[in-house]
Amino acid sequence: MRKTLVFVISSIVLLTFMFASCNKQKSLQERLQEEKRAINRYININNLVILDEYPKDGKFNEKEFYKIQNELGVMYMHVVDSGNGQRPASLVDEVTVRFEYRHDIAVSDSSILTWSSSGFVYPYSFKYGLSQSYSATNSMLCVGWVVPLTYVGEHAVVDLIIPSALGSYSDNSNINPVFYKGVTYTNFY
Repeated sequence: MRKTLVFVISSIVLLTFMFASCNKQKSLQERLQEEKRAINRYININNLVILDEYPKDGKFNEKEFYKIQNELGVMYMHVVDSGNGQRPASLVDEVTVRFEYRHDIAVSDSSILTWSSSGFVYPYSFKYGLSQSYSATNSMLCVGWVVPLTYVGEHAVVDLIIPSALGSYSDNSNINPVFYKGVTYTNFY
């Protein structure tokens, strides 16, 4: 009888702690608002200029980023080189993407974590126009890499600020916004 009573009391105490800790977790909406604030903080800390219109001549000054509205969220793009003008054909062309490095934009504070900073990262490929190829569970692939292809062509180089909704599977799952430096598009075939 005594063991049963100790078990019941222990279970009640444990459940109380579990429910109390569950109530302290932030809602999805709160986490998305924090992400938005983190991206704005990143923009402010780096003195970036946000453009609401794409430059008519396609040329960007050093700290200018074009704000791209998308049904999945808002992302930002700085064009370093617009490429050779060749655009990928939907459901035909495979596009290869590489990038110099990425920063995870910390949502909880103003620190920035570097994921990679040593030359170009291993290339990733997707079939343009086939959304299923834009992400994979164990891959860096993300929808945010596809969006700039509306504006730039093969051999283009862009810098991107991508919210989690347009990010990789992992970034989306963890509500992790990312800055990509030197995203390069090659091999439209």
